[in-house]
Amino acid sequence: MPHSPEAAAQAAHAHIFNQPTTAPYHNNPWALYRALDEYSHTAHLMNFKESKLRVAKQHLESMQPPPKTIIEFGTYIGCSAIAWAAILRDLHGPDATDIHVYTFEVSEPVAQVAREFVQLVGLQEVVHVLVGPAAESLRRLVDEGAVVPGGVDMAFFDHWEKFYLSDLQLCEELEVFRVGSKVIADNTDIPGAPDYLEYVRAGGSGKVRYETKSCETEHVVEGRPNIVEVTDVVAV
Repeated sequence: MPHSPEAAAQAAHAHIFNQPTTAPYHNNPWALYRALDEYSHTAHLMNFKESKLRVAKQHLESMQPPPKTIIEFGTYIGCSAIAWAAILRDLHGPDATDIHVYTFEVSEPVAQVAREFVQLVGLQEVVHVLVGPAAESLRRLVDEGAVVPGGVDMAFFDHWEKFYLSDLQLCEELEVFRVGSKVIADNTDIPGAPDYLEYVRAGGSGKVRYETKSCETEHVVEGRPNIVEVTDVVAV
């Protein structure tokens, strides 16, 4: 059983690419997502489980106007980034050229696994994997104009919980949210992000204001439903 994140990523890569054929995954992101999700239940792979994804998907599908730009803090092997891109493509059609998922990963070897999965399913024009500290990557996107003020429809936090709050506040500083943007965070209950939860549940501070709720899923951890924290931006 691989122990390091890099070894686990390589094992997931081998699990997919060592199959007799990868044809079922070509241009089929949902097939790859579900294959990796199933694999994660026996391999202890870090990923955004399907029961949680269903909750997030419902919120994204309810947005008006439909989301086009997502930023993700924590790529790992790209499982959730592929799912976000698939949702955007389902909402806007296969020929949409103005949908983007910008996802941040600190490890180059892990990022390369993510890129190869993204290419396998034909989403390389939608999913952009940036390597380095997430805060630096987001600043660079804003500086380059790839992400514009008010241009982020959803931010997803699934990296190191100790950075959730500071990276959310960076989003505020860079003014990337609009009224109606969503912020979705995993692992706020287990292992926990208490300062982040306190902040968003209090409505934020300063100009950006939030309304948030905990959405239980049927995915059970330590005997209780796991939580996806969904937050709406209500003022900027």
